[in-house]
Amino acid sequence: MLNALLEIGCEEIPARFMPGVLADLKKKTEEKLQQERLSFSQVQTLGTYRRLTLYVEGLASKQPDLSEEIKGPPADIAFDVSGRHTQAVIGFAKKQGITLADITVRTDGPKNYVFAQIVRKGQSTSKILQKLFPEIISSLYQPLSMRWGLSDFKFIRPIHWLVALCGNKIVKFELAGIKSSNQTQGHRYLKLKAQSSKLKSAELLSYKKILSQAGIVVDHEERKSLIRKQVEAAATKIKLSALIEEDLLEEVTFLLENPVAYLGEIDKRFLSLPQQVLITSMKKNQKYFPVVDSSGCLKEKFIVVTDGCKNAKVVVGNQKVLLARLADAKFFFDEDKKTPLKSRVPDLAGVGFFKDLGTMLDKSQRVAKLSEWIANRLGAGEQEIKTCLKIAELCKADLTTKMVYEFPVLQGVMGCEYALLSKEDPKVAQGILEHYLPRHANDVLPKSKEGTVVALADRIDALVGCFSVGAIPTGSVDPYGLRRAALGVIRLVMENKLDLLLDEALEYSYRLYEPVFAAQAKVKKADFAEVKAKLIAFIAGRLKPILLEQGIRYDLVDAGLADFNDILDAVEKTTVLQKIATEEWFPGVVMSADRVSRLAIKASREEVLEADLVDQEEKDLFNHYMKVNWEVGEAIKEEEWLKAIAEVAKLTAPIELFFDKVMVMHKDERIKANRLALLKSIEKLYLSLADFRKVVLTK
Repeated sequence: MLNALLEIGCEEIPARFMPGVLADLKKKTEEKLQQERLSFSQVQTLGTYRRLTLYVEGLASKQPDLSEEIKGPPADIAFDVSGRHTQAVIGFAKKQGITLADITVRTDGPKNYVFAQIVRKGQSTSKILQKLFPEIISSLYQPLSMRWGLSDFKFIRPIHWLVALCGNKIVKFELAGIKSSNQTQGHRYLKLKAQSSKLKSAELLSYKKILSQAGIVVDHEERKSLIRKQVEAAATKIKLSALIEEDLLEEVTFLLENPVAYLGEIDKRFLSLPQQVLITSMKKNQKYFPVVDSSGCLKEKFIVVTDGCKNAKVVVGNQKVLLARLADAKFFFDEDKKTPLKSRVPDLAGVGFFKDLGTMLDKSQRVAKLSEWIANRLGAGEQEIKTCLKIAELCKADLTTKMVYEFPVLQGVMGCEYALLSKEDPKVAQGILEHYLPRHANDVLPKSKEGTVVALADRIDALVGCFSVGAIPTGSVDPYGLRRAALGVIRLVMENKLDLLLDEALEYSYRLYEPVFAAQAKVKKADFAEVKAKLIAFIAGRLKPILLEQGIRYDLVDAGLADFNDILDAVEKTTVLQKIATEEWFPGVVMSADRVSRLAIKASREEVLEADLVDQEEKDLFNHYMKVNWEVGEAIKEEEWLKAIAEVAKLTAPIELFFDKVMVMHKDERIKANRLALLKSIEKLYLSLADFRKVVLTK
């Protein structure tokens, strides 16, 4: 078995690109090895901002031989009337590299054809890698690409060297004017003897050791662990704790090759700034780790991780840079405080929300009205509604501040701070902060009812507006965060158990956009029916993976999401379906529903005329249906889905008897139409619970 190693040495790759590029390098390699029929044990990727490394372990020394049958021309073309070979079959044999004696004839479909049995010898792994490595590099995910020199080749950053080994041999190829070799490069700034080192073989441990001697911790997971330990140790040394956020840790991991952590100090003058401002300034601008005490209170310390610097004086420079950053932040904060938050609301007229959808002032006014509507639907009290209206009025006002302009991530956070400084009700300040929650899939939810209502209204407004003007996510592209908004709606409703019909909320939100649409007469906008259909399907599409993660079968999720309009009902229905799917009577419900639907599609009406019921079996079915329909309706009112489905199961036997004894497609059109109407009514009853046709019955 062989191992292979590829190192792409290049100029500094932005840290934010690295995880995606390394993941794609692994995926593309596995795919191409499989396409080439090369077996392997595992593929591993590692790297720094200056190198992308691929390691393949347990490669076969060559491809297996491939035996394949090639179909040639029809026999009547391959041979003349005398049975001699024609030019067609001679050319076919020559192309396949075989003699005419190797040709066979057999029937394939209506005619006889000639066939060639070809055995293709497997190529050596090193020869395949000569072709594969350049292909892999060229096909890599490139968020941004560059050209350099005289070549037309494009890559994330200019390539400076290529290491390519299979076993102890160099895999020779050339790309963008760079020839592959066994020579890697060490740390750019550290003056070490092993600055440029030759690799003897494609062994991962040896490769890591050589680079370590050259000042490189090449494995990003090892580097991340080392950074965490160093940062924690630096904080523990002064009996404090480091605030290590995973996104910052990962970014710092890909900003350096040789981590060395130092402790720095913050000028105490700046500790009067809101804690989140200090943390954001350190994290976003300088990539520093804040230090807190046991109560989570920020202290006048920070930790900087340098790239191999062994001189502690580097801390002084970092402190000076941070001082300038915090001085700017203090200036922004002091200037912002001069204007009460409420006085900033009119300035939102100068802040755009979305092309063709008006300003942020328009949006805040819509969110206020929608919040009031939602609060009333949820049974909120008068004071709660007033608080919702105030939150909605002020929730976007901090977008006009200098601090949020500098640090957009602080929107909501600064709104809360400035609301408190403006002597607003603390509940209003809290709601301003909370209406942005959840910011991502695993984020916390608002704790207050008012914050929840405004958060819900804000997301529904964004979804309805964007879908109305055709700004709908496609594929993996979602520049306006609408998938995140839909997930936010789902979580807010699910986890707070809010009784909210989507179509009603969407319709009210759409109506609030009518003044904007009227002012933008030239803008092409979708009518509400189209917006509703697309949005409900979009939200259902976001809810489906959540239900699957809860262990509910995919077919039961599809069945429960049919006629989707209520998030809570969909969750409860699918949960019930999962629970009863193993009951003995459940397959009967599924088969009956399916059988009914096949004929119900032919019905021209739903109304059943009792006088036109002729046979006893159809009369019995109608009577059973009427009773069950009432019971199911009562169960749905109480949201007792288990009881409702158990009730509809009572129709299984009467339906079977009906189909056994009654001719639905009667020659008398009046009788036939009435029987189809009965089936249509029963189908409607089934669909009010779930689309049982989507359920897959297992034997």
